[in-house]
Amino acid sequence: MFTGFYLPGYKGGGPIKTIKNLFDQVGDEITFKLITSDRDLGDTSPYTSVSRGTWNQVGNASVFYAQSGKTGYAQIARQLRVKDYDLVYLNSFFSPRFSFLPLLMAKALRQRVVLGPRGEFSEGALSLKSGKKRVFIRVFKLLGLHRGTVFQASSDFEADDIRRTLGQHVDVQVAENIGAQEYAEQLPSRATGPLKAVFVSRISPKKNLLGALEMLQQVQHPLVYDIYGPVEDEEYWQQCDKVIAGLPPHIQVHHRGSLTPDDVVKYLEKYDVFFFPTKGENYGHVIAEALCAGLPTLIANTTPWRNLQEQGIGWDLPLNSPDSFSAVLDELATMCADEHHQMRQRVLAWAKNKFSQRDAIKANIALFKYAYEKN
Repeated sequence: MFTGFYLPGYKGGGPIKTIKNLFDQVGDEITFKLITSDRDLGDTSPYTSVSRGTWNQVGNASVFYAQSGKTGYAQIARQLRVKDYDLVYLNSFFSPRFSFLPLLMAKALRQRVVLGPRGEFSEGALSLKSGKKRVFIRVFKLLGLHRGTVFQASSDFEADDIRRTLGQHVDVQVAENIGAQEYAEQLPSRATGPLKAVFVSRISPKKNLLGALEMLQQVQHPLVYDIYGPVEDEEYWQQCDKVIAGLPPHIQVHHRGSLTPDDVVKYLEKYDVFFFPTKGENYGHVIAEALCAGLPTLIANTTPWRNLQEQGIGWDLPLNSPDSFSAVLDELATMCADEHHQMRQRVLAWAKNKFSQRDAIKANIALFKYAYEKN
């Protein structure tokens, strides 16, 4: 198994949680060996709490922290040549080190491959650095690397994205990510004063913080928006900062730094709404965590989390209608405390039912079994 970032890192966001949950829930049935980077996203220094260039036992899995530069590429190649595995499982499409190289080697060694693009084929994700991505996809198809590869989609929506990008005949299997298991311990009633909204994610164009801030320009009622997450794109953050400086005085925005994975739900439960108009998610772990925190959720219709309004737990709205996001925030700001608390109880009850996880666990086991048995 390959991924760009893993524990003890946390800045890589959702994929780290996806993989940890997979190991926790499926590790007794499937033996996982993971190869990842020796440092967190954006860090120049490696971890000090792990042994680099060798195997470490981390929870239910063995983890190999590959060093940077040519040394790391050589380490990855060496581990693949050992061939002490039945499947190669990739958690990215565009990563040269943790997807393209292992895929080329796995094909040369005639190994079975499962590839989870993790939302990289959503229209929002493909619109970023689109020229380079189009070239990469063209080369991938010309080399025939899609043939014989099993692609994992975490939803029917992502399955459509994969087929639209790589062709209708690629082998796509749907296995939903195994989501959050922690729930809010208490649901505080909405206090008088400004509506408390929260954003938790990496600060990068795909997560669309800039769009969220622009939507706040039209909000009429007092609101506090707290942002948690590492700045992945400094230039993009400067654009956000400029919009923040120009917001009306009744809108307050604060960047609160980053949260470790264990802290997310307990921090989220203190807020009134999760406001996250992302450009695209194949799953969106932080959305699942917001629901587990009993938070009404205001997101774009660019994720698998749909029909939230019909279920009375939130809103999923089109990004080409920014005023509708502003209107929902004003609606929540004027909602009475009892009605808001009832909505939070409804969200939490829905989440506890949804995240019993048995179906997702079975689907993931079935995915690996299918790939292993495939001719």
